[in-house]
Amino acid sequence: MAETFSLIIHGGSASYDLNDPVEAANHKEQEQALARIIESGWKRLARGDRSIDVVEYVINLLEETPCFNSGIGAAIGAERQIELDASIMVGDTLQCGAAAGIRGVPHAISVARAIMEKTMHVMLVGDGLDNFISALGFERLRDEEFYTAYQQRLWNMYQELDTVPAHGGKGTVGAVARDSKGSISAGTSTGGMTMKMRGRVGDSPLIGAGTYADSRYGGVSCTGYGEQIIKIGMARTAIHLVKDGYTSQEACDQCIDELGQLKQGLGGMIAIDATGRVGACGNERFLPVAFMTSQQVEPVVEFDISSLKRSLKAKR
Repeated sequence: MAETFSLIIHGGSASYDLNDPVEAANHKEQEQALARIIESGWKRLARGDRSIDVVEYVINLLEETPCFNSGIGAAIGAERQIELDASIMVGDTLQCGAAAGIRGVPHAISVARAIMEKTMHVMLVGDGLDNFISALGFERLRDEEFYTAYQQRLWNMYQELDTVPAHGGKGTVGAVARDSKGSISAGTSTGGMTMKMRGRVGDSPLIGAGTYADSRYGGVSCTGYGEQIIKIGMARTAIHLVKDGYTSQEACDQCIDELGQLKQGLGGMIAIDATGRVGACGNERFLPVAFMTSQQVEPVVEFDISSLKRSLKAKR
């Protein structure tokens, strides 16, 4: 297969009831948003923009779209706090940046990129992160400005439970791109879990767990129950598999199989390998994904994991 330039995005692994009108409406909003965002991102990639710029751009759009659990529309924590996590990585140099517990800044992925480009560090948290954000002049919002009716409803439902599901209410957005020069970049941004403890950090800001890119082999963004994804270093594991000869799809399948062997090992992932082939897999009912490559006539947008698998197989 000839090398291609490619873009794939996801809106978070999930299981929910489409007979519930609120869930069905959110599902429809996500479908429309993914179709719009993949087309917008693809225009930039096709005109020659760098993969890192396209990844940040499409994730910014996802963060601005309230039906996803990132930026505006993020999950509400146990103390009604909004804490965002994000990471980004450039596969040419392995340069990367990450932040955990971001307060008040909806474009978490841009904070992660600023850390990558403006500091000598990979990750910032706590007071140092707050000071860095203030120094760069990022716009700050109150927690209440992130709340949506959908996330408030979910928070209220969990309040009534004796035990909050450890993996409940999760969701994450992410993107992987391979540009026309062969550079692969990946990024992930999340609001975390509904009813999470203050200070909880999942896989999304952890390089090697939620995000990884190495242009020699591929790039990955993950979604799901972060505590379990961390345990298997899922993003880096996928890249090792590609290095060993697996396609991006085979690597995703293998990683999700390994994740599923853990208790509450629920999640999904997207990937692009060094030839531009896309892959995606998940073990819940839904994994909202959109992808486009220079080998396609138009983008593909899928939600149901079974339909996604069929579409990916048809594009191989």
